[in-house]
Amino acid sequence: KDKKAITGLNTLKGDPIFYQLPILVIMDEKTHSFDWKNMQVDDYLKKRDIATDLKNRVDLCIARSKRTFEVNPLTRLPGNISITREIQRRLDTGEIFALAYLDIDNFKPYNDYYGFGRGDDVIRMTGRLIMNIVRSLEESGSFVGHIGGDDFVYIMSLEKIEPATKEIIDKFGEIIPAFYEEEDRQRGYIESVDRSGVRRKYSLMTLSIGIAHNRYRAFTHHGEMSGVASEMKKQAKKINVSAYLIDRRRK
Repeated sequence: KDKKAITGLNTLKGDPIFYQLPILVIMDEKTHSFDWKNMQVDDYLKKRDIATDLKNRVDLCIARSKRTFEVNPLTRLPGNISITREIQRRLDTGEIFALAYLDIDNFKPYNDYYGFGRGDDVIRMTGRLIMNIVRSLEESGSFVGHIGGDDFVYIMSLEKIEPATKEIIDKFGEIIPAFYEEEDRQRGYIESVDRSGVRRKYSLMTLSIGIAHNRYRAFTHHGEMSGVASEMKKQAKKINVSAYLIDRRRK
């Protein structure tokens, strides 16, 4: 084994900028085994196959790396890059669809109060809940993504988006009390310090969801549509219970 090459590889993979760079190792004909656990490579190729397979293997490494990089590590749902690409793709093809922007209310106080481990459990549960309900109502053509933190999006047809949203809110309301300790659950709130350092009471977590669609409004850029969904979500937050609002404007 080439110790210099191994050292260089480990240095590259240990760099916070380049650790995502896919690595393809070329093996000679005499090598029949490889220390895959300790060598941070993504694929290999025998020297005899370079002429016929190198391009395909490199393309595969890059495609695999993109899929991994664009997935949220906590929920394994598509992340920001995939979300914006999916919205833009549908707009470019003229598809009529609805985009929902979901936010968990009072998540930060919960995370501060119970710790990030318990907070991660809530995020994972929410991602699975959205995915299961969206796919059960519209298996083909739907999309679920995780923007990050406690923000999610899902894309469905106009006919299915509202029933799915109602079910997501109902199921979340049934499940979320179990993530609190009995005492907090019984009194219906926790006490935590806000951003100003003031101690406040925070009710159990709820959902605020904003929905935008392009049946009446001609969006050309993903930012326009996601901006409207975000605007509706902010308005839904003012209701102070789990709620959703749909943009029904025609201009």
